[in-house]
Amino acid sequence: MSFDRVSQSGTNTEVSGLGKRLPDIDAFVRRSPADDFPSARQTRRRRQTAEKRSAEQRRYPRYVPSANVAQALFDLFMIGGTQLAVMSLIYRRLDLGGPIQAMSVIAISTLISMMFLYATGCYRRDALLSRAAALSRVPTALTIAGVMLFLILHYGFPFVFPTARVFLSISRCVTIILIGTSIAMATAILSRTIVRVLLHNELFRRRILVVGTGQRARHVEELSRAQGSLQEMHFVSEEVLTQAGTPRSNDRISAIPSIGELADRLSADEIVVAVDDRDRVALDTLLSCKARGIPVTEFNSFVERQTGRIEMEWLELNWLIHTPGFQFRLIDDVIKRFMDITLSLTAIIVSLPVLLMAMVAIRLDSPGPIFYRQQRVTRGGRVFWLYKLRSMRTDAEQNGAKWAAKNDSRITKVGMFLRQTRLDEIPQLLNILKGDMAIVGPRPERPVFVAELSRQLRLYDLRHTVRAGLTGWAQINYHYGASFEDSQRKLEYDLFYIKNFSLLRDLGIMLQTLRVVLWPEGVH
Repeated sequence: MSFDRVSQSGTNTEVSGLGKRLPDIDAFVRRSPADDFPSARQTRRRRQTAEKRSAEQRRYPRYVPSANVAQALFDLFMIGGTQLAVMSLIYRRLDLGGPIQAMSVIAISTLISMMFLYATGCYRRDALLSRAAALSRVPTALTIAGVMLFLILHYGFPFVFPTARVFLSISRCVTIILIGTSIAMATAILSRTIVRVLLHNELFRRRILVVGTGQRARHVEELSRAQGSLQEMHFVSEEVLTQAGTPRSNDRISAIPSIGELADRLSADEIVVAVDDRDRVALDTLLSCKARGIPVTEFNSFVERQTGRIEMEWLELNWLIHTPGFQFRLIDDVIKRFMDITLSLTAIIVSLPVLLMAMVAIRLDSPGPIFYRQQRVTRGGRVFWLYKLRSMRTDAEQNGAKWAAKNDSRITKVGMFLRQTRLDEIPQLLNILKGDMAIVGPRPERPVFVAELSRQLRLYDLRHTVRAGLTGWAQINYHYGASFEDSQRKLEYDLFYIKNFSLLRDLGIMLQTLRVVLWPEGVH
């Protein structure tokens, strides 16, 4: 790709303290074609900012709010605030006993709404950039939230407020829920309209200066296209690190600018080093930029942050070893195991009626056993028996083990439904209670496939440093797959999860599993 032009006009700018004029940067910087052209006012503002900054030694990073965090805060304050305003006017008409009961209803309603908005992926990048995705997920999320809120108000609140008759009345509970859900629906749609306007005005757009002209820089540009209006990418040749200050022959430019000059000229929020041959790169100027307050990010760290996975194609073991991660504390393991036991036991009790209906459906659909067990591999390479509801014919593997395929003819009609809704995995809750699995972790594979993939994929055995999981980071970010390529992509997500493990991330994965169940084809 060519790095001979820039999509915004550059001008000569006086740089105080350098004793020379900043060269026209058009010959050095190229802006990603995925971005829109900046307005004349924005270009003029950046030029003025660069002139002011050139006289300063220290530069403080520009605060760029995260679009998904901003969307969540808008939802929280608008849903909670509007419900508070409305309920303060009508809570007596709803027979709520006083402000304490009204505030309790508002708090639980807002919390449940926010939880299911997150669980259905309303704060993911695709929902922020696509109006259709947002408008399809918000009603679904708030409908499920309304059902959950009814169960809490009608069956839970009478124990908290035993003298309040309003919560014993189904009609009153439904009225409260309809009011709260209607408010949440209107404010959630309004908040997304506000965020889209702010996105259009580039409030959430980070300006990133990428150093490099080779394959790594090309890959960064491909990733930037998926970010839409959330990033503004500028690409510059590595000459700014190797030959800064030297004149260019046969060119109207008197000298090659330094990386610091370009960062100031573009008001860059971050510098990404995507140079293929780093041996000939002078790090002094990058260290100077970092000391002045400009974040400098290595290529692999940038790709990990953007994709949520550790890409095997670009992986360098030296980077993986020296970057923070793979930290498991004893307290984390104890809390995680406590959560696994508590949640799996609760899920078994709650899902028992569904499990019984599924068992009857399997028996009526095809001959054979209801349950199916299969050997899988978990932490430490230990082999265990995994339990599932049978979803295939009894002769599915008479010719040996093989990958399941999309629209596999071996899957029964009931089995197809069970797989799509993940109901066939309910018996795995017993594996979690036994300690063979966790709720969150890499999906367990069969020993025959583990042996094959371990030979073909490096670092594959790192998946077995944690317990296998019922759901996981790979499951909520990548579609169902049964091939070598799919296994490699899932390994990239699993490595990211293991490297960046946290209990908070586990809770997020549990919630977003609902999105995978509701929209299985939307997982990519």
